[in-house]
Amino acid sequence: VSAPWYSQKNKIKKIVIEDGVTSIGDWAFPECKNLTSITIPNSVTSIGDMAFSDCSGLTSITIPNSVTSIGEGAFLNCTSLTSITIPNSVTSIESYAFTHCSVLESITIPNSVTSIGIEAFGGCSSLTSITIPNSVTSIGIEAFGYCSSLTSITIPNSVTIIGDYVFKGCESLTSVTIPNSVTSIGRSAFEACKSLTSVEIPNSVTSIGYFAFEDCSSLTSITIPDSVTSIGDYAFKGCGSLTSVTIPNSVTSIGNHAFAYCSSLTSITIPNSVTNIGSIAFAYCSSLTSITIPNSVTSIGNHAFAYCSSLTSVTIPNSVTSMGDFAFKDCSSLTSITIPNSVTSIGYRVFEGCESLTSIAIPDSVTSIGRYAFYDCSALTSITIPNSVTSIEYGAFSGCTSLKSIIIPNSVTSIGDRAFYYCSSLTSITIPNSVTSIEYGAFSGCISLKSIIIPNSVTSIANYAFCECSCLTSITIPNSVTSIGEGVFSNCYALTSITFEGSAPPKLGENAFEKVNKSIPVYVPAKSIEAYKKALGDYFEESSIRNK
Repeated sequence: VSAPWYSQKNKIKKIVIEDGVTSIGDWAFPECKNLTSITIPNSVTSIGDMAFSDCSGLTSITIPNSVTSIGEGAFLNCTSLTSITIPNSVTSIESYAFTHCSVLESITIPNSVTSIGIEAFGGCSSLTSITIPNSVTSIGIEAFGYCSSLTSITIPNSVTIIGDYVFKGCESLTSVTIPNSVTSIGRSAFEACKSLTSVEIPNSVTSIGYFAFEDCSSLTSITIPDSVTSIGDYAFKGCGSLTSVTIPNSVTSIGNHAFAYCSSLTSITIPNSVTNIGSIAFAYCSSLTSITIPNSVTSIGNHAFAYCSSLTSVTIPNSVTSMGDFAFKDCSSLTSITIPNSVTSIGYRVFEGCESLTSIAIPDSVTSIGRYAFYDCSALTSITIPNSVTSIEYGAFSGCTSLKSIIIPNSVTSIGDRAFYYCSSLTSITIPNSVTSIEYGAFSGCISLKSIIIPNSVTSIANYAFCECSCLTSITIPNSVTSIGEGVFSNCYALTSITFEGSAPPKLGENAFEKVNKSIPVYVPAKSIEAYKKALGDYFEESSIRNK
């Protein structure tokens, strides 16, 4: 700051600008914290940038009719300024002009003003009302952001765009009128307007921006006109009082997180125009009981309906080819779901925690069942896996504690890690000849499993594959198996016999038969008894190893 009086700024209490001065320059009187009054003569036509910024003792100011422009940050952080009159001569209010004038209660914007700059009134937390005249055509980013006492606002017909963050954080705003002139509502335009109960969007609006109404927690209803083609990411996220919403046929996409955490939303109709439901679009809509997905939708995003704990049924149309990861995770009331023939894969944790789901039909279009796809579906009693499936991935049915039986088709070549981990009601399982490996912990903790047939196609049984199968009474290891991993049959207390069909004992991992009764009969080929006695000596009594 180059003003000659700057070093004496804290001593300045009153300023009188002589008549004849035409402009107050940039940074003319900043940080004059004890300044309480200022007289500006009619000769002044402009007030420069930051001219009175941080004059925290200034309580009021009269701007004469001669002034045509108020510079950027001119009254920034004038925290004691309670009122100000802007004359008809002013055509624009520049960015940050009155930002953080925290005790400013009211202001009149004259008809001469055509633009309001970025954050012009941002953080004016005592401002209760403001009238924007018809002359204003543009409102800058966050122009009224965090005006936390502002209760109502009327936007004139001259405005065509409600910019980004314009009313963000206006938590006392109860109503707003959006005129027909507005074509778009910008990013975070009304975000966190926590007292806003309703809003009517006119037919002129074609897009609702990202975060536009996020966390408007008192908003109970909203009508989206048929002019709108897209609902942006996070547009209505966290609108916890929103009970219903109608999406018009004009909308083609529902953005990521668009209605997430709308915890009072009970129903929603998605029109035939929508082709994509974004990630987390309806996640945590805990009151949503049903949803119809139209035939136009081709993809359901990750977490799209996750944690919709009241959702009881959903129909997925034939148009859908992919369901994103976690799409229906923890939909704890979901009892049934129809997967169409158009779906080729069931992704990562898609139905995890759907604890009321009792049965599911997987169509023959599906080639893979993803990791943890049905993890903790504790009410699932049966499932049919079609011949099209080639792999059952990591944890796919882990924790399905009510699953009693399952048929694995001949198309499956691998059973992934923990695929059926702790399926505690599973009594039997048939593994087809197509399977070559049983992976880590695949059937570990299946405490009701009494018998299992391992086909000749299997060459390796990975670590802990049958660990803690405490009801398993017998097991036959085919001659194709060359390795048995660590702890594979550990804690299989009920085993009464084991049969090895291979002419040479398989390679055994550490603790492969830990806590299995050492005296049970172990049947092996006659020519290989000595080799097996040597290989199994740590687990079984020598006398138990005998000719089969």
